[in-house]
Amino acid sequence: MNQRLPLIDPYTLLNHIEALQREIPSLKSQVTSRQSEINAMRNHLVKRNPDTDIRTKDRRLLLNDPNTLLNHIETLQREMASLTTKVNTLNTEVTTCNTEVTLLNTEVNSQHAKINKLENQLSPKNQVGTGSVYTVWGRKSCPAVNGTTTVYTGITAGKAFNEPGSGVNTLCLPHNPDDAPHDFPTSLEAAGYVSHLYGSEYHFTYRNFVKYDDVPCVVCHVNTATSLLMIPAKTTCPREWTMQYNGFLVSDYVGSGNHAFDYICLHNDAEYMTEGARRHHENGHVLYPVQAICDPLPCPPYKNGQYITCVVCSL
Repeated sequence: MNQRLPLIDPYTLLNHIEALQREIPSLKSQVTSRQSEINAMRNHLVKRNPDTDIRTKDRRLLLNDPNTLLNHIETLQREMASLTTKVNTLNTEVTTCNTEVTLLNTEVNSQHAKINKLENQLSPKNQVGTGSVYTVWGRKSCPAVNGTTTVYTGITAGKAFNEPGSGVNTLCLPHNPDDAPHDFPTSLEAAGYVSHLYGSEYHFTYRNFVKYDDVPCVVCHVNTATSLLMIPAKTTCPREWTMQYNGFLVSDYVGSGNHAFDYICLHNDAEYMTEGARRHHENGHVLYPVQAICDPLPCPPYKNGQYITCVVCSL
């Protein structure tokens, strides 16, 4: 071969090998034919018998001229040697191609194994311990988004609106709490050195709930996502991100005596708790809608008093 076949194409190599293998029997046949002819001529030369079976005029002339016959034999021998060399070269080439095909098949199998391993790693069924978790505030069930499942449903809770201490983050408490150990210290409680946790109430009315209804929540798992993001003031997700839900920002009231806690994204179709009577009006962890205030917020694009939306996105 004048040019090495590309190693990246085993099918081309196989086709070439087949072509070489078809050519080799023909060459071997030619070598065998030439050898038979040489042997016949040698026999005729030794016997020098004009009556031997000579079927052509050229052969009768050769038999009448031993030197010419010898020269012809030598020519045939050179031709046979050339054909034999070509056959050997083709056999070597076939062997080389077969070796390259074997190497390529090994490489292809290795690449297939790597691809299968990566596919298994990406398969949601095998992603043990992967994915992301987030909370839907105001709902009892997770959104019907591909790859999203419910971890548990719960009760929205946090610090009381008028307590300066305690935690600042809103929590989703499960419906089936476990007790602390019996030997957990209680002496701090008598001295008042503890933090408090209260259930949460809506302090406005919208769609499915009314003022003073208790607030549900649900913790969701997205097994196809590795990142989650809550974007305030948006109802749609960036390109290539998947929306889990959208809604409105809520937090504590800004009046005198109220103390801050975190902003959370309340579902735009929020529900109310059905456990117990509705509309208790016991305050506790209270939720109010959030408004934008111009100066220093730039207006536009914001508007003074604009209610702030939110969206939860996964990637």
